[in-house]
Amino acid sequence: MIIFFSFPSTQVTAHYRRVMTVIRKVSTIFMLALLILSISSIPVLAAGGNGGSSGSDGAGSGGSGSDGNGGGNAGDSAGNTGNGAGQAGPEGPQAQPLQEEQERKQQETVDQPGVQINQQDRDQDQGRTGVDNATGTTSPDLIRQRDRDTFLQQVSQVEQNLSRDQDRERAQVDVALYALTHTGNLTGNAGPELVRLGTEINTSYAVALQAEQQMKSRSSFIRMLVGGDREAAGLLIQNANQNQQRIQQMEQLLADCSDCDPEVRVILEERVQVLSQEQNRLLTLGRQEQADRGLFGWLFGGSGVLGGTTQAATLPDDEKLWLTYMREEEKLARDVYLSLGSRWNLPVFTNIAKSEQIHMDSVKTLLDRYGIPDPAAGKAQGEFSNQDLQKLHDDLITKGSVSPVEALNAGILIEETDIADLNRAIAATTHNDIKTVYNNLLQGSMNHLNAFESNLARY
Repeated sequence: MIIFFSFPSTQVTAHYRRVMTVIRKVSTIFMLALLILSISSIPVLAAGGNGGSSGSDGAGSGGSGSDGNGGGNAGDSAGNTGNGAGQAGPEGPQAQPLQEEQERKQQETVDQPGVQINQQDRDQDQGRTGVDNATGTTSPDLIRQRDRDTFLQQVSQVEQNLSRDQDRERAQVDVALYALTHTGNLTGNAGPELVRLGTEINTSYAVALQAEQQMKSRSSFIRMLVGGDREAAGLLIQNANQNQQRIQQMEQLLADCSDCDPEVRVILEERVQVLSQEQNRLLTLGRQEQADRGLFGWLFGGSGVLGGTTQAATLPDDEKLWLTYMREEEKLARDVYLSLGSRWNLPVFTNIAKSEQIHMDSVKTLLDRYGIPDPAAGKAQGEFSNQDLQKLHDDLITKGSVSPVEALNAGILIEETDIADLNRAIAATTHNDIKTVYNNLLQGSMNHLNAFESNLARY
């Protein structure tokens, strides 16, 4: 027998309503509690956040919020924990977007032909390295040391990055350009001019590389028939010569830079030599391309392969004499400066001696091109084929060994003599390539003369 229990439907309905009412009330209370907790937590997040570190050392930092507890004056001289009221500041929700915007601006880059420069780099260009917004003072020596360390780290990082993507020679050139244009206040008053010259070299170098690529891409058939791409070679030579003049100005700026950081100046002088060597490579490449005259040139205008011999045969004797003389005269300047620089430890001599080596190399290129024997071949420092130059060298060493003042006077005499001889050599030649080299040497000698006179004025 099955027994069925039944309840009145009205009782079930009433019971169900009471249960649902209780559930709704509990849920409502729970939601209100959560809402209250959420609202109460917003000011805490928006305000100063951390109330600053403990003031046990008298230096507790304050929060950045508008009225967060434990703010700016947290640390007092007695070492109390930070409970002071914070100073008014930007609200919490704005902090992250502002930080992201600053990071975006710092990483914003601008393209240049050889290297990339970001916003931090441009700050350095304008002499803003070592900018510190923190309160308190820092000694100039510490600021310069920090700037130098930062600069060296940046150059090292750029060198690593470029070495992975380029051949070593090209990477070294781009690193040199980067270093010379990112020294900031480490190069003192010379900094803006170094940046200008470096930027011009960077642009001109890109044009020269494009011309080099055009020469390399010339078809072998066309090259066999008509020789090299003389138009591209001329463009390459023109830009390389212009850059050599800029490099000489850089050398002079560094030689005269009394407020340069000494360690940075040594590094920059080495980088300038890298740039100079690259321009010499481009000049040699361009001249070889011009000398390649192909089959037609060999048949109707002389062999490109024998171009050096042909040029040597047509070069007048007086121009040959001037080339050999200038080769040894530049050697005389280099040798005297090396000796006096070692004797008196004056940077102006050692710096200009490096420039004189470049001058020697430039004249050597002309000697090789025209098939003229090198009078300096096999000669040690202080030894010369021309006996007049040998005597002049010995007299200048004796004169310059008396005192630093006499050493500088010897340098002035050398440059004045060099300028006079170069002007006569320029007047004696009709070859544009020789005139170009002589004019470059002339500009360098005038810069050297100014450097010696500036150093002498300090005594």
